[in-house]
Amino acid sequence: MTRLTRRHTLGLLGGTAAAACSPAISTSQLSDDPFEGGIGGTGIVGLMTGSGSVLVNGLRVEVTSSTRIFSANKRTNDTLLVPGRTLTMLARARLGRFEAQRIDIDDPLTGVLLRQGSGYSVNSTPVVETAGVAVLVGERVTVSGIWQADGSVQTSLMQRAPGKADSISGVLEGSAAAGWSIGQTPVAPPRGQSLIAGQFVVAKGQFTHGTLQATSLRFGRFREGGNILRQLSVEGYLEQVAGAPGFRLAGLGHSFDQRLQLGGFAENRAVYFGPYTGRFVARRAVLVPEAQGQRASLLRPANGKSSAASLSGERARAVPTR
Repeated sequence: MTRLTRRHTLGLLGGTAAAACSPAISTSQLSDDPFEGGIGGTGIVGLMTGSGSVLVNGLRVEVTSSTRIFSANKRTNDTLLVPGRTLTMLARARLGRFEAQRIDIDDPLTGVLLRQGSGYSVNSTPVVETAGVAVLVGERVTVSGIWQADGSVQTSLMQRAPGKADSISGVLEGSAAAGWSIGQTPVAPPRGQSLIAGQFVVAKGQFTHGTLQATSLRFGRFREGGNILRQLSVEGYLEQVAGAPGFRLAGLGHSFDQRLQLGGFAENRAVYFGPYTGRFVARRAVLVPEAQGQRASLLRPANGKSSAASLSGERARAVPTR
């Protein structure tokens, strides 16, 4: 198994500003275990960076005959597990390795790729494209990647999509009176469906007249195992919010413990590690580069290793608490 990192920007206050200048934590100050405190059920949310098992967030996770793999909430197989894919994984530690119990492929966007200004969008949400995307304009695609604080998706993989359904997976914003959205996509829920802002939602339906007309909604990132989830590893960017600790993971719906001081990471893309207690008590952040090839190289465990050296190396930083 193996482990990984994340980013974003906005105003910093008080001790948070001091954290921004804190130096990298040396290997002697951080143990080799990024979770620092044992592993129960482990939730992993990030982008697949390599094969030979599943490499994600700097962790090597074994896929066994008992691993259940889902795409769009339908059972599938490991042929969809390719580098760049957005994964949500429930894993366990067994005999010194990580084994995947369930893997959900949660592509942020599925819909028709269109030109938007000088860039591109899917379901009106901008996508920061990968090379060669222009040939797919006008076609229905699936977009893998991670959400940014401005409601766009930093793309890691784009492929032609089967079927005719459109979808979006992310954090719901708005209200019944003002209207709902995920990212920059307006969403109209099914009639009679009650919603709560801040929920992670997978909305499926048809994008028409500027709105995703949802025919089905699925709530929560971890479909099962929530009661045994003890640790998290999540890659992403930070976005600023009003409540303590002032930041959350953009588009992912994992709220941080209120005691954390996260301002020092507001400019960075990172992978975070730590306990989950109903809130994410991140103890370590591993800063990662934007370039996909560089991230994959940094986060690749050595042969026979379950975690990448960078997870306790110069890019690993302790997350301060108040």
